[in-house]
Amino acid sequence: MPFFPFDRAFGTARNAKEPPKKPGDITRGAAPDVARHENQAGGPKRLQKRLKTKRQELSRIQQQINAGDGRAEVVEYRRQRKRAQQELFQLERELRAAEQGQSGDEPGTGALPDFAIIGARKAGTTFLYNLLSRHPHVEPVAAKELHYFDNLIEEEDIEWYRRCFPKPRWKDGQKTITGEATPYLAHSLAAERMARVVPQVRLIALLRNPVDRAYSDYQHVVKRGQHRTQSFEEAIQAQEARSLDNEGGSVLERGERAGPDGRSKYLSRGIYADQLERWLRFFADEQLLVLKSEDLFGRTPDTFRVVQEFLGLPAWEPATWGGILEKRNKGAYRQEMDPDTRRRLEEFFEPHNRRLYDLLGIDFGW
Repeated sequence: MPFFPFDRAFGTARNAKEPPKKPGDITRGAAPDVARHENQAGGPKRLQKRLKTKRQELSRIQQQINAGDGRAEVVEYRRQRKRAQQELFQLERELRAAEQGQSGDEPGTGALPDFAIIGARKAGTTFLYNLLSRHPHVEPVAAKELHYFDNLIEEEDIEWYRRCFPKPRWKDGQKTITGEATPYLAHSLAAERMARVVPQVRLIALLRNPVDRAYSDYQHVVKRGQHRTQSFEEAIQAQEARSLDNEGGSVLERGERAGPDGRSKYLSRGIYADQLERWLRFFADEQLLVLKSEDLFGRTPDTFRVVQEFLGLPAWEPATWGGILEKRNKGAYRQEMDPDTRRRLEEFFEPHNRRLYDLLGIDFGW
């Protein structure tokens, strides 16, 4: 199986020097002393009304983000969205407690994450996270993509990050775990930042054929209202035109910044060998599970079993896979990629893919 046949202890770390720690052994910070939400009179109906209002607020903020003009404005709206998401998360906890006849004034915050799905972008992170969040021993985070280690670490303190996660609890003799899914993989500083805050976190990297990933990334940007006047080929050419820095080094080769807004990183985000090497400078091999996105999409039950084993979760699967698989984003586009463009990109990525295969000890066939 092409999930973890890696000679260097990727996957379940069966060749690791030391056995991996179980999620219950992972160091998780104590719950911060945060102000508790006021108990709401009126029970579930009152909470449902507040939830509806908060969801409407989130919708308005998202509209402001989509219409934002300028990075500073968009960043501020994103901060507002994260705070509103935290409040929504707490309200949902209070509603569940009220419906179960329990106290709802316990703060919905607790520990740092046990796992993080770090990308790649447009490689199935949302699908995998949504699947994991169904597991009875996985507690959902306030919002799937927190973007703390790439966008918000300089604006929000660690207590803000903690407040995004629920407290662990015991269920059937085992502690629940929690985690997030943000495409940190390609960010040049995220690995070091995360290693300082959660050094024992389990990392899951999903790697998709870089040509398909680039085109999906472009389509996602277009869908959000950007690049509508620029074709995929023009966007790629624009990145190549900026690929040489003042010293003649290739920005694409380094996988570094290719534009201030991140919209032109279609190629650099697919240079996975550089990105994984950076993460492995800060995390042990046995902490990283590398999965091929095509296997997640095409062999979902098998891949999900690998993920559960990696995270030390009890074996579990949905009663039926049919409805879950139907909801997966299949990435249908109005126009398919030009064959000549595909061949050109395959040639570009070919040496980078070879380095990736050497690193992992497996050929993904891209």
